[in-house]
Amino acid sequence: MSLQSKLREMGVKFKEEDGYLNGGYHLEDGRSQLFAIDPDADDFCGHREHDFVSLIGPATDKAKVQKACEIVGRMKRGGIVIRFGFIALKFEVPADLSASATVMHLQKLVNMADEIERDVFGGDAM
Repeated sequence: MSLQSKLREMGVKFKEEDGYLNGGYHLEDGRSQLFAIDPDADDFCGHREHDFVSLIGPATDKAKVQKACEIVGRMKRGGIVIRFGFIALKFEVPADLSASATVMHLQKLVNMADEIERDVFGGDAM
């Protein structure tokens, strides 16, 4: 099953733009967290992985980028990247997961990104 089919099956809304699956994942408090997924999986050590990223805030302030890196450096999962001019949290998600497990990774990603956004920017930066 394609990544797009897995996301649709689980009710995740996205647009296919510029080679990415872009969307906003709705959080429990009514806000949303932006995400972008590369649907083309990379081969890594004998299995395939997708790049999932969730945007945190503008990457215009070096101190904020450093703070985001320090926060994620203490976590067991994810890495900070600059994507589209924004600080973003990135996960590598195995391509062979079920639809529900794939979306579970997306949920974890956007919730972690939301927490980092609050810690770095003091609230919604997007």
